[in-house]
Amino acid sequence: MQARKLTVYSTTSGNAEVPQIRIQGKWLEKIGFQPNSKIIIEEKYGQLIIAKQK
Repeated sequence: MQARKLTVYSTTSGNAEVPQIRIQGKWLEKIGFQPNSKIIIEEKYGQLIIAKQK
């Protein structure tokens, strides 16, 4: 597995600034994430686990 370094961006929601993470690239298809597929994101402090929905 290859580690990737990304940046957490910000966007606005109403009057508040909120964090935003953008993940894109052909490498996603190579590991099984096809366009329009559904995903599940589990959250733990300091971690996000992203998996294809079964």
